[in-house]
Amino acid sequence: MRPRAVGILLNDQNQVLLMLRNKAGRAYATLPGGGIESNESPAEACARELLEEVNLVVSVGKELLVLDNLDNHEHYFHVSLVSGEMRLGDGPEGIRNSAENSYTPQWVNVSALDGVNLVPEQVRGVVRALAQPAD
Repeated sequence: MRPRAVGILLNDQNQVLLMLRNKAGRAYATLPGGGIESNESPAEACARELLEEVNLVVSVGKELLVLDNLDNHEHYFHVSLVSGEMRLGDGPEGIRNSAENSYTPQWVNVSALDGVNLVPEQVRGVVRALAQPAD
């Protein structure tokens, strides 16, 4: 299994940052993240991946979920914005971005997640729970 680290970033408007994908005609969305290198922890990989994918420096918080999904062993973290302007980053996604394999970072209202083909489906509930106001 390939280890991955993924960040869940919410803004003040109760929106979650997603990477909208269109790959070989299949439209779906993922949370930003990617492979864990051999010399880094899952939390370090999460911070690096968000910088590479969406040009944002984040503070990595609590690990919310570990998910074995297809060929991936995925660590999901709650992350907070430190700095940066959201755009497609200069990492592999920016290099591979094309009409047939597109990557578009976008803020999506948590209330609109039912209308999004979010992959993997299991993270939808985690995002919703994280978006709930604290008591």
